[in-house]
Amino acid sequence: MKAPNPTFLDRAEKIHSKRKLITLILLASLSLIVLIVVFVVSVAARQKEYAQMYPDLVGKATGTTTTIEITTMSRETSETTETAETSETTETSETPLAPSIHIETTPEETSASGEGTSHNDPSPEVLSLEDFHFSSPRSQVVSHQKRAVMLDKMKNNIESYILKQRNMRVGFRYISLRNGEELGIRELDPIVPAGTFALPISIVLNEKFISGALKPSDIITYEGHSSVSGSYISSNYSSGKQIYLNYLEYLMLSYNDRVALEMTLDKLGGLKNIADRINSISSFQPYNKEVFYTDYSGKDHNGAGRSTCFDMSNYIRSLYNAYTSNPSGYQSIMNALANSNVDSPIASAFAEQTPILHIYGRNTEMNAYTELAIIDAQEPIAVCIYVECADKAKVAETFTTIGGYLSGYIKGCY
Repeated sequence: MKAPNPTFLDRAEKIHSKRKLITLILLASLSLIVLIVVFVVSVAARQKEYAQMYPDLVGKATGTTTTIEITTMSRETSETTETAETSETTETSETPLAPSIHIETTPEETSASGEGTSHNDPSPEVLSLEDFHFSSPRSQVVSHQKRAVMLDKMKNNIESYILKQRNMRVGFRYISLRNGEELGIRELDPIVPAGTFALPISIVLNEKFISGALKPSDIITYEGHSSVSGSYISSNYSSGKQIYLNYLEYLMLSYNDRVALEMTLDKLGGLKNIADRINSISSFQPYNKEVFYTDYSGKDHNGAGRSTCFDMSNYIRSLYNAYTSNPSGYQSIMNALANSNVDSPIASAFAEQTPILHIYGRNTEMNAYTELAIIDAQEPIAVCIYVECADKAKVAETFTTIGGYLSGYIKGCY
């Protein structure tokens, strides 16, 4: 048999090696193309999720964040300022629990070790707020008879001021939390309490904490909402975010967050489930019952979601009494009110360092504004002031004027 030609074998082996190399290159190229396609498809599929998680980083040329401003009245001025873009949420009689809220954009929470938490991990269970404590009341220097005369003078001053106003409806009630002294002016007229009604809801929530029916560490999952103007939750969190119940309480009191209020009510079984308890505290005008009345402009209304200065001031007095009996049980409410992210419209009437624990409700559609506060002045006092008027400058002036009469009266007693 003839031996194979060495040249032919070498050539065949080279051809075989070349084909093998080409095959490997083609396979590697095909694999790379597949990986690139999978990566692009994956990124495209998650684009919507990224937009929800990092709204300030997706589709923007800058890394700046936007803070929505609200109309507030500070200690330095009694005038109301407005931005071109309004952030106040309006309420209707059909949706009475819809307060306007102040928004602050903050970074995602971090863990105690400083590492970033998962997007949907629960919000902080324990807030880093210093516990608020009331100061010791001072000694009254005027006689009880003199104080009675001064109280009557304050009443006359406020009534005289109110009578001079046009196209305005005002309610007022003051309570001394030290001696029980009271003064009311149109305190039984129906009002639109707006976000201030979160206070009695919070009282019931803390009663549930104390009884053990609910826990501050209970976790509620945010299921997402359509854009809610002014809501801290809807502006900072996406669907699936887990939030501790005590953090929801803080947001609905300090930020007047409508979404937090809705989630808290849902956890409590709805307003119908707690209405009887709230009404047992005060119910001259039950919030869940319809009432007929005429507003500041002469327009007639008939609906639920109304209260009175009498009832609202009773709620905050009830809170104060419950706190003095059981400080730890109601400390979270006091801390939230003392650290409100919405300015008090009567703060400028008191000394600059006077602690004002308050919640300020605003229904801009009905031009209704309610200030509900505990003022730790020379003696602790509770006050509810309601102003219904279309002129926001007059609203600010009214709060400041009535607050000034009240401040002067308390200061004069000491």
